[in-house]
Amino acid sequence: MNTIRIRTLAVAGIVGVFCAGFVTTPAESHHSFAMYDQTVERTMTGKLVRFVIGANHSQFVFDLVDEDGNLTLDEDGKPVRWQVETGPAVSLARQGITVESFPIDTIFTVTLNPLRNGNAAGAMRGGITMCGKTMPAGGCTAETGQEVGE
Repeated sequence: MNTIRIRTLAVAGIVGVFCAGFVTTPAESHHSFAMYDQTVERTMTGKLVRFVIGANHSQFVFDLVDEDGNLTLDEDGKPVRWQVETGPAVSLARQGITVESFPIDTIFTVTLNPLRNGNAAGAMRGGITMCGKTMPAGGCTAETGQEVGE
């Protein structure tokens, strides 16, 4: 073999090993939390509308309620709807949050970091306080509800 062919094969082999290592390296994270304002925390109480279960992230969609459990309405008379992104379904289940334990219309309180763009969504911080289907006297708090997650 000539020297040029040997060098070409050697370079091709090195590039192949590098590419194989790059392709088989697991991704560390699929996104950051840069879209959430982590300097702001909002604690909100709502009534569950939908529980979206996901392998990477789950979401709770909820309508805001006041301290008496009445829906908070916007200027058009529609419920003010928010959603909060959580961890994966398997992590929620380990914390005691499942579809069976957290049915539609459950009143709960959650703390979140809101989206920077002002849309009605955020990333969950801490746990959730679940208070059943009716607002307890004194509101949905750690004293009146069941705390789950962290």
